[in-house]
Amino acid sequence: MARLHEYQGKALLRQFGIPVPEGRPAQTPEEAGRVAAEIGAPVVIKAQAWVTGRAGLGAIRFADTPEEAKVAARALLGMQIGQFTVNRVLVERKLAIAREFYAGLIIDDRERAPVAIFSSVGGTGIEQIAREHPDKVARHTVDIRLGLREFEAREMVRRAGVHGRLLLKLGDVIARLYRAARTYDARAAEINPLVLTEKGALVAADSRFTIDDYAVFRHKDL
Repeated sequence: MARLHEYQGKALLRQFGIPVPEGRPAQTPEEAGRVAAEIGAPVVIKAQAWVTGRAGLGAIRFADTPEEAKVAARALLGMQIGQFTVNRVLVERKLAIAREFYAGLIIDDRERAPVAIFSSVGGTGIEQIAREHPDKVARHTVDIRLGLREFEAREMVRRAGVHGRLLLKLGDVIARLYRAARTYDARAAEINPLVLTEKGALVAADSRFTIDDYAVFRHKDL
């Protein structure tokens, strides 16, 4: 499967109207410092590698100043994470997080259909969330002829225990994620965590897209 880096996946999310943190990738410490200066606020610097659990591997750092961002990027660039060597970092505005969710879409071979997944708990792998909080996870098998309709996405959110205005906003994000995934022939697309900031905004704090190998030729922009 063709796996996109986080910054590439977030570019797709942005195309479909899903908010992502302000920032961009950098390939040198100096460039990371410039991005941090442009943002003008505390930032997070994340190694771009196809692995999970980057925080536990020391591959996510925080910086309050452009100079600190340069130091953090210098530590991450060239790092060996599993079989990957880090040659890019993503420098983004640090978010003030009030709550975390999970939203995803997978092509389920047993169902022979896309399956949308939402959890009112986020931040760890969906498998772990499902084991520890089964009542917080909702799934919906999508009729490929109709796509994921917003009322179906909202019903998933309701079943996971979220109500009110937030339910409407989350349903909209899930429906947009489905459209992004289907447009780019993704075998899997995840936002984890999808965060609610202290100011009440929903933002995709992380992103993982895996594109079907047989469809890559259709997406030369990738």
